[in-house]
Amino acid sequence: MIISTGEKPYSISFELRPDYLYARVSGDSDSYDISNAYWTEISEECAKHNVTKLLVDEDLAKPMESMSDVYHGASERSFMGLSRVKIAFVDRHPEHHELNLFGELVATNRGLFCKVFHDFSEGESWLISK
Repeated sequence: MIISTGEKPYSISFELRPDYLYARVSGDSDSYDISNAYWTEISEECAKHNVTKLLVDEDLAKPMESMSDVYHGASERSFMGLSRVKIAFVDRHPEHHELNLFGELVATNRGLFCKVFHDFSEGESWLISK
């Protein structure tokens, strides 16, 4: 199902797969506000389907501009109802990997069970493993 993006600066779609919820996010850039908006939609979809595994496939061409924004955004994910969800995060832009690793560190320190990947197959394999 594709969710209408209206005036949003990103598009998001969800697919309930046999082992997990798949969320695809794409757009021209990322920011603290954009990240909060799409993670809110993702957390709502997780709650709606009572999922315990989530694969986020992100294709936002321009990353967040500051480490501070990454820190604050990643810190807030545990308060969005995602603390019981195993999350694989795949970014289609390898040049964003260092920022994503920092976000992973912050999120795991806040109690989330997540890992970042730049390869979809690796992320999916990790997610569906026990």
